[in-house]
Amino acid sequence: MANVMRAFPALLKRLGWAPQHLVHVGAHLGEEMPFYREAGIPRITLVEPIPWLAEQLHREHPDVVVHQCACGPANAWTRLHIMARTNLSTLAPPQDIDKVAQTIDVDVRRLDEVAPDADAAVIDAQGLELDVLYAAPWDSLRLVVVETCTVDDPTMASPYAETVAFMAGHGFAEVDRWVRDYDWVSKWGRGPGLARRGGEVRDVVFYREPA
Repeated sequence: MANVMRAFPALLKRLGWAPQHLVHVGAHLGEEMPFYREAGIPRITLVEPIPWLAEQLHREHPDVVVHQCACGPANAWTRLHIMARTNLSTLAPPQDIDKVAQTIDVDVRRLDEVAPDADAAVIDAQGLELDVLYAAPWDSLRLVVVETCTVDDPTMASPYAETVAFMAGHGFAEVDRWVRDYDWVSKWGRGPGLARRGGEVRDVVFYREPA
């Protein structure tokens, strides 16, 4: 599946702004790291709750901070549902169409404690992006990329319109979006035979102008 974050370095150039500390929640295997390197971001924090994926991130990227945890509105322990496609794993209750391979207990921490001075964040939490953002470091954030969905699918991504409204409440405006076909993504992650629903999975870029 093509990585939409390949557009990230060009986006920063267009904005005329360079983040100093980026945190990526739901880092998986660090597929976006080449684009963060290309953009020249000096500090990177990766958050990944699946233990063997976090260990691989440690090995392959020894110069970045890796936290083996999930993020949410409060510090806690909860159940992570690991999907056959591990990058679709979620803390949200699985649906009948989801392909759950196993379930494990994971540590959940507030994002403003994991990366209190991050000025850029990428949030991919398979339906619980708004839970992550509830405890974000709002005083320092300037740019946030959030996976959203125009289809009501609680284990795919947070609702697009609700996310836009939430971010506007924190002074952020949408400046770009990178779009994938919802049905294609759902079929890729869950297998064939699903009813077509239309709609889009949108990785939306939100930016807040300096005061």
